[in-house]
Amino acid sequence: MNARIPEEQVGLFPHAATTRMTRETELEAIRFAAMRARDEAIAAGVRKLFSAIGHGLISAAEAVRAWPERRRTYENLRALTDRELADIGLTRSDITRVFEPGFSASQPRPANGLAPRPANGNVALAGKAIAA
Repeated sequence: MNARIPEEQVGLFPHAATTRMTRETELEAIRFAAMRARDEAIAAGVRKLFSAIGHGLISAAEAVRAWPERRRTYENLRALTDRELADIGLTRSDITRVFEPGFSASQPRPANGLAPRPANGNVALAGKAIAA
């Protein structure tokens, strides 16, 4: 309220009263919009937090569930001889990395160290096929 216009005289100036009411209404609308935006941001953050917690719990439960099978596979691979590991395309040093997400066994190679012979009888030599 304007300090120069006493409250009992505000009714005598309808323009001043309307302007003051309009400003107060606009300020209230802005304040409520800001509160709504703040509440929505807080709710989105809480939803994101609980979603992350849920995904973490699911991942932990999956790791606990898969542990015995992974351990059994690891022990079985450790029990193989170097020749048996070479037959499946692994080396002894690959055993610890088998369960890494990006792991892929190197090109399979037979235990005798020779390159595998193609099924059609052709031998690849320097990018050209030559009949054997």
